[in-house]
Order: sequence, then C-alpha cells, then structure tokens
Amino acid sequence: MIKPASLQEQAYKIILRKIIYSDFAPGQKISENELGQVLSMGRTPIREALLQLRKQGLIHVVPQSGTYVSKIDLKSADNARFTREQLEQKIMLECLMKIDDQGLKALKCIIEKQCQAAFEQNKRDFFFFDNVFYKTCFEIAGREEIWRWMNKSNTHLERFRWLRIVTKELDWAKITNQHKKILDTIFTKDVDEMNFLIMSHLHMMLDEKDFVVSKYPDYFLSEDDANSQDISELDFNGF
Repeated sequence: MIKPASLQEQAYKIILRKIIYSDFAPGQKISENELGQVLSMGRTPIREALLQLRKQGLIHVVPQSGTYVSKIDLKSADNARFTREQLEQKIMLECLMKIDDQGLKALKCIIEKQCQAAFEQNKRDFFFFDNVFYKTCFEIAGREEIWRWMNKSNTHLERFRWLRIVTKELDWAKITNQHKKILDTIFTKDVDEMNFLIMSHLHMMLDEKDFVVSKYPDYFLSEDDANSQDISELDFNGF
C-alpha cells in the first residue's frame, strides 16, 4: 500500500513544479504567507519545503530583504546534461537489448501523445511526455532508480529545457523527430545510430543555449548573482 504524501512533501513538489515551469520566475520574491494562501497549507510544511529547496539551491535568502527564487545556473544545467549523456547512452543500449513488443508499444504511444500535445500547442503536456519517454526507456532497461537519482540533481537543466519549450522560435518538431528516430533505432537494434542520436539530443542544449539566454536574460545566474547567493549561503550555513 502506497503511503499518502505528507503535507511537507506535497508542498515541496508543488513549489518545485512552479519553479521548473517558471510560474515562480527566477529572481522572484516569495514568502511563507503567500505560499500558504496559494497552497492552502499552514506555515510548518511550507517552511520545511522551503528549507529543502534552499538546500538544493533553488531558492536563496537575501539578508534583510527576503526569500527569492534562484536564477538558473547554466553550469549546473550543463553538468546535469553531461552526466545524463554519459549514463543515457549506456542505458538506452540496455533498453535496446531488453525491449519487447509491449515496451515498443508503450514508447510509440508516448510519442503519439507528445505529437498530439505539439499539435494542440499544449506546452506542459509536451514537456511531460518528453520526460516520460526517457523515464520509460530507463524502466525498460531496469534502471528506474538511476532516473530517480538524476531527477534529484538536474533541476536547473529541467528549468532550461522548459524555457526552450516556451521559446517560440525553437521548433518542437526537432524533439519529436528525434524521439521517432530513437524508437526506430531501438526497433532495428542499431547500436551506433543510437549512440549518435542520444549524443545529438543532449547536445541540443549547447546548440540552443545562447538563443534561449538571449530571450530570457534576467532568468540566468550572472557572476554578481552567484556572489550574492554565496554570501547568503554562508549565512545559512552558520559562518
């Protein structure tokens, strides 16, 4: 029997989702009272959730000013991208070797749902099925625990990926076409092509980074921002 999530866990997941989707924009000031009203929760679970998010570097406190959503750290995002590339190439090969007809059917269904989301211009569904596609591949490979590990440390990459989705000039078809090619490669068991496709997919961030940053310059961490956050974290850690 699955235990229901605690109020703190619910609060954490809701706030985290709002940070990833930029509902709470990078640099935005937030407060326990306002969050309590939005989430219809008391201060204790909100405070505990914010503490967890602060430990992850997703919010920071400016002394005598307040609590702010941290800006997107491109270095952290690229480290997550690099880690995912190293792991994903191997795990996708395991998926390729272990997949059965049911797995192929599941991946095809996910791609169809993502294409439908693209047709309807449903950004959140498109983003959701983008992640579900790879999560399912990890599950087929028997590596779902690694997927959970990665999700705990790739939030800045997820935030960047979301901004990529909402940048009008960047075509969603590039993503869905890559997924279709990956599925074809799984079906044909083409190992070399699989490695190439995974590398190309994860290098998309490097190719599009400057353009996305130019569209949302205030959303990304600058050197001055990093220094101010370092000061607040020194205070947080008791120095």
